[in-house]
Amino acid sequence: MASTSTSQTPSNIISPYYENWLIQLQYFLEKLNAISSSYGGDDEEENRSNELVTQVLDHYQDYYREKFNSTNRDVFLLVSPPWYTSLEKTFLWIAGFKPSTLFPTINYSIGSELTTEQCENLKRLKAETKREEKVIEKGMAKVQEKVAAPPIFELMKRGGTVVDGEASELESVIDGMKHSMMSMVETAEHLRGSTVKNILDILRQKQAVKLLAAVAQFHLQARKLGLQMDIQSAKRINEDFIN
Repeated sequence: MASTSTSQTPSNIISPYYENWLIQLQYFLEKLNAISSSYGGDDEEENRSNELVTQVLDHYQDYYREKFNSTNRDVFLLVSPPWYTSLEKTFLWIAGFKPSTLFPTINYSIGSELTTEQCENLKRLKAETKREEKVIEKGMAKVQEKVAAPPIFELMKRGGTVVDGEASELESVIDGMKHSMMSMVETAEHLRGSTVKNILDILRQKQAVKLLAAVAQFHLQARKLGLQMDIQSAKRINEDFIN
């Protein structure tokens, strides 16, 4: 008897992983809040909080690694993940979070606890981060301009019909565009990682715990609200179809 199997798409693979990842993030959020509320600053607490910060950062790194592996580094899936809600997608910047968005999070979560020196260091880091973001955005814009260049533009004009001799040329152009986009994504990932590291180098241990808690809280709330919004949107579409 012939066996039947369901092909696994990247989205089918990563969606359950992402759901479990969010459950684990909720667990880390509870631990971050618990340490933050009882933080006394002794050596034992310092060690525990340092270990927890490392675990949380590793948790985020695991997700980014899984995302790249499960999609087989398909850049089109990375920049618009089908396992995200519509709301979560609005926060994406080149396949991830925009590094400079961490600074407003710092302001509302621990802004009152920062020293003058920390504020100055963060101000300089923010300016440097924004400069690097602009460089990446310009690079991505140049890649996207290739969509309007031959042979892609000519293909679009004909409604997507490929004529003899164009298939290999078109494939070559698209592969080149995907390679360039992936280069931009990898550069953005590097900036995200370096920004987080530089911020944590400036902050004290208790401040780092509070910041990571605020980031996790935002991530989880965006997911929750996004699911609610998508369900409501689907209901409206069904009602309009029925009526």
